[in-house]
Parts: sequence; structure tokens; C-alpha cells
Amino acid sequence: GMTEIGVPTVTPPASRKIGSVGPVAPGYQASLRDKDGQEVPTGVDGRLWIKFPGNMVAYWNNPEATEETVVNGWLDTGDVMSADEDGYLWFHGRQKQIIIHDGSNICPQEVEAALLEHDTVASAGVVGVQSRMHGENVRAYVTLDKGAKPPTMQDLIQFARMRIGYKAPEEVIILDEMPLNATGKVDRVTLKKMAAAGAGDERG
Repeated sequence: GMTEIGVPTVTPPASRKIGSVGPVAPGYQASLRDKDGQEVPTGVDGRLWIKFPGNMVAYWNNPEATEETVVNGWLDTGDVMSADEDGYLWFHGRQKQIIIHDGSNICPQEVEAALLEHDTVASAGVVGVQSRMHGENVRAYVTLDKGAKPPTMQDLIQFARMRIGYKAPEEVIILDEMPLNATGKVDRVTLKKMAAAGAGDERG
């Protein structure tokens, strides 16, 4: 859910699909659109726009943000999703977090999920690092289970590549502790700052 639009999806227990956020809730309209504002086909990633009588009308004293977010009654959630043939929505990440590598959109959460399948990885956080050649490279930060034998960076990269192909990270940095935000989730803002400062480059 979002403060601006409430809770736009709901999944009845009897019809739940594992991994999906569910179909659009009654009273809501949803549209998945590309960067040009055109609706995308079933199964294709797009940004989720929501229309609902209770939508936020505007941000207080922030017309610029309102203009970017609300268009003809539709609100841009910033969530990248896809829909299946039954209308169930699948969350792939926040638009602001998407890494663009060689023109391809890579969702940090997908890379993190692949790395977390490794026997030694306790937590993972993925960010984009600026690259003159590729636009952005995928950098992963991980922590390991206590007492685990540290894998090499190439081991982890290959492990991820076998699961997600070209979306695998170019770099994996092993940390002693993963930075977390106030809600206990991986703090990608801190990881971005660490990446920009070169923190941890000598490790992994």
C-alpha cells in the first residue's frame, strides 16, 4: 500500500499465487506503462499507474512533484510490475532502484534473491555503479553465515549467473555487517554511498 492510494491489490486466500501481490482490488484501475506512457502487454514489465476515487490529488506545496506523479487522475506508483493472463500483478522493484546495464533493466531484488540461494550468504544488497562503458554495473554486497567458509567473488558471480543470466553482478563485496534502514530492510542508500566512495572494494 501507499499513503497516496491506499491498498490497490488484494489476494483472497483461496486464489493466492505465490510471489504475486494479487489482482487489483475492487474500485481500483491499474495500468502498466513503459517509459513513453504506453501500456505494455501481458508478461512485460511496466510502471504501475493507479486510478481510484480516493487517490491523492496533490502533494502539499510541491507542484513539481505533483506534476510528475499525477496525470489525468492516474498516479504513478514508481513500482515496476508485470501482469499475468489472470490479471495478477508481480512486483519487480522500484523504478528508482532499477539498474540499467547495457540498455537492460535489472531489478536489484531479483539479483539479491539469486545470491540468497547460496549456502553461505546470509544477506544481500544490490546497487548500480556508474560505468562509462555499460551505463551502470551491478554491484552486490553480501554478508555470510557465521562460520561459513568465504566463497570467492567469482564463485558467487557464477552462482548468480546460472540462475539469472546476464543480470548477475559484475562485482560481489563481502561485508562484516549489512547496513539496514529503520524498518530493518537493506539500506540501499547507504550501499550506494559506499559504492560511490569505493568502500569495500578491496574485499571479496
